[in-house]
Amino acid sequence: MSLAPAGFRRGWPSANAQRTSSEKRKNVSTVSRPHAVTRSVRHSVMPRFPPAISLCLLLLTCWSAAASAATKGGLPQTTAFDVRDVTGRKVSFARLPQRIVVVGQGPFMPMHLLYMFPECRERLVGYEEKFKNTDTFLPFVDPQFSKKVALATNPGPEQVAALHPDLVVMKGSTPTPLGESLAVLGIPVVYLGMEDPERFLQEVDTVGVLFGNRPRAAEIRQFYQTRLDRLKSRVEGVKPAGKPRVLVMEYNDRGGKAAVQVPGKSWTQTIQAQRAGGNPVWLEATQASEGWTITNFEQVAAWDPDKVFIIPWFTLDPKEVLASFRTDPRWRLLKAVKGNELYIFPSDIFGWDSAEPRWILGMTWMATRIFPDRFKDVDMKQEVYQFFERMYAMEKSIIDTAVMPKILLEGR
Repeated sequence: MSLAPAGFRRGWPSANAQRTSSEKRKNVSTVSRPHAVTRSVRHSVMPRFPPAISLCLLLLTCWSAAASAATKGGLPQTTAFDVRDVTGRKVSFARLPQRIVVVGQGPFMPMHLLYMFPECRERLVGYEEKFKNTDTFLPFVDPQFSKKVALATNPGPEQVAALHPDLVVMKGSTPTPLGESLAVLGIPVVYLGMEDPERFLQEVDTVGVLFGNRPRAAEIRQFYQTRLDRLKSRVEGVKPAGKPRVLVMEYNDRGGKAAVQVPGKSWTQTIQAQRAGGNPVWLEATQASEGWTITNFEQVAAWDPDKVFIIPWFTLDPKEVLASFRTDPRWRLLKAVKGNELYIFPSDIFGWDSAEPRWILGMTWMATRIFPDRFKDVDMKQEVYQFFERMYAMEKSIIDTAVMPKILLEGR
């Protein structure tokens, strides 16, 4: 099994670029429940109206807000509603959640989905800090992200409850002990799976309901569906014999010893290879596995794939890894190396191979490597710009400085 969640394997910033946990972690025991309404009123600049006119203006304002919500397809904040999450549980709410906390496995994955909605900037109050680069992307999306409460790894229900959440979001397809404990405390918990495209799109809709912003959910869904439809239309007519035999593998050399792993059948990396038009050579050997399976060079040589996609461990330099494979006497005998079909799977601050929103970039990129002729019109640089501009409202200048320099688009 992988020792870090998918997506943390590459792209970690250097240690000196990180703030220490003590520098950024708030004392959650001092957090108190906020008042229902807090605002600053500058009486000196507010016009005064007769009571009757003031009442009319108040009613008009309330009506306009309700009408706006109805027009946009959203829910008034006090409307009760239900959602059904990946576990099949129905979770009920008396109103739209206003204080959201993300904890559990790979918290950055659901957080990156939540931040596709503008409401997340105000409503996310805390998250579990699993790894040091949890907060190296989101500050580019939310300038106030550093003010969110960062909980220590594996927080207990008391630490989470101290933030007074009215929604806790966790990644996973089955309830966890922490989630069950929070439910006992009366805190709603919603699980997001995010491992396959269809589930991801369903959960985009779920998050749209939770934020009361279904139109934004429809925009996100359309962005992804357009690209999924393009992939399907261009590779679905390819017969099995015409699909290149591909290998996706995670590589690390911890302790000076090289290790290679391949993903399970239902994992994002396998789905990416299949949807991009490849024939994953490892599936027969790992069909019973639900996670990463360790393999060796002898097995890889027996597969002798047409194309190899390497996911380097996060501490490794991708270019150095690529060079080491190309010069290794054994690997040089493989068909993929001889044919210059050895690739590093791209990443920016986070990897494109993981079950978080960037999977669509990874899937699209794989298609341009597996079937370059069928996708020669796809400009991956433009795909990156469109993704971060339309999904996170990031300015091009920020993408150019914070994202683009980290991506090895050619993969070799």
